[in-house]
Amino acid sequence: MIEKYNLLEHIRSRPGMYIGALNDYGYEELLNYLITDFIMLDIYEFTFSLKKDNQLIIEVSGHKTFLPIVNALKDLHNYQDNIFYLSLAGIVALSEFSSFEMNGKCILRSKKGSPEILEDTDDHTLNRIKIEFTPDKEIFKDLIVSYDCLNELFKRFCFLNPQIKIKSIDESKFEKQINFFHYKNGLAEIIEYELKKNALYISPVFKLDFQKDTEFSYSLALAFVEDYGLKLNKIKVYANYKETILGGSLLDGIFQGLKKFFKEESLKRNLKLSVTNAKLRKYLFIYASVKGELVYLGSVKWKLGTPKVQTEIRKFVYDELKLYFTHKDEEIFEILKILQE
Repeated sequence: MIEKYNLLEHIRSRPGMYIGALNDYGYEELLNYLITDFIMLDIYEFTFSLKKDNQLIIEVSGHKTFLPIVNALKDLHNYQDNIFYLSLAGIVALSEFSSFEMNGKCILRSKKGSPEILEDTDDHTLNRIKIEFTPDKEIFKDLIVSYDCLNELFKRFCFLNPQIKIKSIDESKFEKQINFFHYKNGLAEIIEYELKKNALYISPVFKLDFQKDTEFSYSLALAFVEDYGLKLNKIKVYANYKETILGGSLLDGIFQGLKKFFKEESLKRNLKLSVTNAKLRKYLFIYASVKGELVYLGSVKWKLGTPKVQTEIRKFVYDELKLYFTHKDEEIFEILKILQE
C-alpha cells in the first residue's frame, strides 16, 4: 500500500527538493514556476509589486477562464500533474502569509502552509487574480528580496517570449520605482541591447535571427563581431525559460551548424581553416532558446541533453547561413579571413 503524502507539508519540510536553495535563487524559482504556468494558460500580462518586509503582490488578468487556478487551490494538499498545482502549493507552503483573490473575491488565505478556503466557486467567468504572499522568515532566513534581481528575472521572460508584458513596481523603499518590460522583437532586441551596452564601438560583421517550430519551439539571435579582446559572457542559451549554463544540445547544435557552413565555404575557396568552438566563441554574441518536452543531463538542469534538439538546430543554423550569404561572397570571404587569424 502506497501512503499518500500531504504536498504542503512535504514542501515545507523539504523545500530544497522543490526550489533548490533557500535564498534569492529559490525565491525566484517560485516565481519561475508561477509565470511558466500562466504562459501555459496563454496569459502574458503581469504586474508585480514589491512591498516592505518582502511582501509581493502579483496581479494577472486574461481572456481565458482562470478555473484551473481555482481547481488547484481547492486541492493543494494532493499533488497532481497539472498546471498551477506545484506553483501555487509552493507559494502557500513557503509563505508566512498568502492570499488569493479572484475577480475581487478572496478565495483562499493561508498562514505558514495552512490554507483556508473562503469561497468555493466553479465560476467559468473568473479571469482576474491577485496573489499576495510574504516568504516565511523561518524558511528564507536571510532573504531580502531584491527589486533589481526581480527585474532581471522579468526581463529574461520577456526577451524569451515577445508576447509577455510585465510591469514591476518597487514600493519597498522611500522612493517608488516603476519598470515596464516588453521586447517585441525578442532575442534580436536583446542582442542589440547587449552590443550597445558592452561594445558601443563594435560594428557586427553580420547578424542573424530566426524562429522555428517543430515539436520544439526555437528562437536564435547571433552577431558575429571582430575580436577586440573583450572578456564578456557573450553566449546565453535557455531551455524552457531557464538558462542552461553548462550548454548541451542546443549550444552544441548551433556550433555544429556554424562549423559545417564555414568549413564548406573555406573548401570552396581552397582555404585552410580550422574552426573550433573556442575560436567561434571569440567572435560571437549568441542568445538562443528552446521550449518543449526536454531532457536534461543532471538534476539541476544546467545542461540540455535532448539529441533531437541538437540535430534540428544544427540544420536550421546551417540552412539560415546558406540563405543569408547567398550572393554575399565578399562578406563571407571577410569572415573566413577573420577566422584564419
